[in-house]
Amino acid sequence: KTKAATFTHTFPKATTHVLPIVGLYQNYNNTIEVTPYRGETRTFHIEVGNVAPEIVNYCDTTPEYFQDNIMILTPSGLFSACGFDYAGDIRWHLTIPCVFEYKRMRNGNLMIGTDRLLKMPYYMSGLYEMSPVGKIYKEYRIPGGYHHDQFEMEDGNLLVLTEDLNSETVEDMCILLDRETGEILRTWDYKQELTPGDGAGVSYTDEDWFHNNAVWYDKHTNSLTFSGRHVDAMTNIDYDTGKLNWIIGDPNNWSEEKQKYFFKPVGNNFEWQYEQHACVVTPNGDVMCFDNHHNDTKYPEQALPAYKSFSRGVRYRINTNTMEIEQVWSYGKERGADFFSPYICNVIYYNEGHYLVHSGGIAYTKEGKPSDALGPYAIQAGGYQKSITTEVYEDKKMYELKVDGNFYRAKKLTLYCD
Repeated sequence: KTKAATFTHTFPKATTHVLPIVGLYQNYNNTIEVTPYRGETRTFHIEVGNVAPEIVNYCDTTPEYFQDNIMILTPSGLFSACGFDYAGDIRWHLTIPCVFEYKRMRNGNLMIGTDRLLKMPYYMSGLYEMSPVGKIYKEYRIPGGYHHDQFEMEDGNLLVLTEDLNSETVEDMCILLDRETGEILRTWDYKQELTPGDGAGVSYTDEDWFHNNAVWYDKHTNSLTFSGRHVDAMTNIDYDTGKLNWIIGDPNNWSEEKQKYFFKPVGNNFEWQYEQHACVVTPNGDVMCFDNHHNDTKYPEQALPAYKSFSRGVRYRINTNTMEIEQVWSYGKERGADFFSPYICNVIYYNEGHYLVHSGGIAYTKEGKPSDALGPYAIQAGGYQKSITTEVYEDKKMYELKVDGNFYRAKKLTLYCD
């Protein structure tokens, strides 16, 4: 619609081309220009009708900052995945309800959970590898199903969060999947190092004792970090042995045996995270997450109500020799209850001082007050949902998107890539 919103891509030289056309507007007669090498430009038109609901409240950024990226929001409820340009216009939409994390693989394709439900509430059959135009190249079917997150290793194999559906517990296993064959190469069962019930938080249940919502591999320490919402902790294990290395979180309610794995806070303005999501290890070994800060405690009788709560992105610096931890950055607490998400959400590390913080689970009562109910239950009670996605650079807000509905994670990417 404007020069700044035009997407362009140059394809490698060849005598035959198949050109994926992505980034079309809905309710619009789109213009596509194709210019052959040393040839004349030809113009085509593709008219698109109404394909997705208009949910944007505002999008605050500049085309110079956001360039030809789109912000993809992945679903957690009523809406399917959709992507927005710098102006807040929808430029990409998936018409089937694939859930959880979209990640771009090194080959340029996207990896996302399937739309095939194995078990309520969200245990899917596995993963799709597909292009941005929706062409599926591979489908991985996983015996224990897929939930929440996956991670591409340097050799292309995939870490995938799963579970043993024959067991009495859920969300407490990770597997290594062969990218080519789909074979399960390794399995990590968290019950080998952690005891269900130890470290229980307010949302703990006997079945969903850990509630694993993220996995991260750090090659510098050859370790896996998992985010366990229902123990209010990020746990780190050795990739080869599976042995526990450390735990980041409030040590209250954990057994004496596990206390040696916790860090001692140092420095100013330190706060533990509660019911966090999306653990990230930065290149220098710091650990980040989205601190939902739901309840602000491990004890139900002390839980904070929503109107007094906050959520934030946070970065911790850890010293595994002295077992000390320092909070070196956070964003979101200063925004109070209007940025509070009791569930879902993510952070992304782009570079030093440059982060994404996605508060995707904001909910209000029908009276417009911050809701103590998780998003879907707030809707059932007559309330409504919002999501706020923010990017900051050296503590300056460079981008913010606010939409109707709750969305699991946000991911910035270009629709075209080499």
